[in-house]
Amino acid sequence: MTLEHVPPTEVGKRRHAWFKEHAKPGMTFGEACELNEQALRLFPVSEKERRLKWESLMTMPESVL
Repeated sequence: MTLEHVPPTEVGKRRHAWFKEHAKPGMTFGEACELNEQALRLFPVSEKERRLKWESLMTMPESVL
């Protein structure tokens, strides 16, 4: 089984950097979820990211899903 790696978009890279900058060791699950929601509000998922994610899911074998 080979899954193709999809390189991150520029918005995805900025979202990841923002999250990494604001995440702290020992955060609760709820705090991490709230931080993730803030990152998604600041850097919304683009149509290109949605399409790439959908395409990567469609190439996955059913046994993985």
